[in-house]
Amino acid sequence: MRTVFVVLTLFSSLLGIIGVLFNFLVCLVYFTNTRLLDAPNLFILNITLGDLLYSLVACPMLAASNARGEWLFGDAGCTASGFIATFFALGAMMNLVGAAYERYTTICKLFDDGEVQFSRKKALLLSGFSWCYSFFWSVLPILGWSSYVQEGVGTSCSVDWKSGGMENVSYAACLTLSCFVVPVAIIVFCFYKLNRTVQKLSERARVHWGENSIATQETIAAENKMTRIAFVMTTAFIIAWTPYAVTSTVAMFNPNLISDIGASIPAYFAKFSACYNPFIYLFMYRKLRKAMKKVLYCGSGT
Repeated sequence: MRTVFVVLTLFSSLLGIIGVLFNFLVCLVYFTNTRLLDAPNLFILNITLGDLLYSLVACPMLAASNARGEWLFGDAGCTASGFIATFFALGAMMNLVGAAYERYTTICKLFDDGEVQFSRKKALLLSGFSWCYSFFWSVLPILGWSSYVQEGVGTSCSVDWKSGGMENVSYAACLTLSCFVVPVAIIVFCFYKLNRTVQKLSERARVHWGENSIATQETIAAENKMTRIAFVMTTAFIIAWTPYAVTSTVAMFNPNLISDIGASIPAYFAKFSACYNPFIYLFMYRKLRKAMKKVLYCGSGT
């Protein structure tokens, strides 16, 4: 078991270092290049801020506890850690839904009537609603509907998936449905419709401007880009959280089927999303990449 704690200590330490460093850099780029903060980038900034705060606050607690092989911060610390992890994880999920909806709405408006405006105000309101929705579901265990307890090998805290009882099972089932199944369905639907709409835009471009025109090529390039974004964002979301959702669901109905290590592995894998999100944004958004290079070379003002 000591080997498990060593591995988890290294993992949580690496998660914290990378999460703080790269999420901080992305935030710094946005705050020093406010012209980038259009509607879609506001969702990215919100996700990045959430990942940064999670990495900064929760990861040191995980690393310290794994280094000792036990939870070090008592019941109150466990409740606080569980709330922090749940709140920021759900916040990232809901803002991804918001980003998918913004892309879907913008491109479909372009196809229907040429309108491409999804205002910053709408994005801020939708992002604010996402955080309120996440807070609602995160605070319920503190108010008495289920609770936050140690999970897996006992060095991290989360929702009580395994204790059974109507109170715990009902909350866990509602949480899984409302904060995983429905968001994934919305994201998949939005990007599916988005891809279909962009294909129609490309066909319209071919009819109006010709197969080899610059306008047609630019439209087709946009189609390919949006397809890649849809694939990467949706796949990363599902890969990160499906193992944890499945394991937690199984634990609700048959707690003895999931070992302590078996419960910890998907939990830590899901936490890894705080690390890789910045890399997705940097690879998918050329302007963000260029702005980060300027910041890193202290040339943002030149």
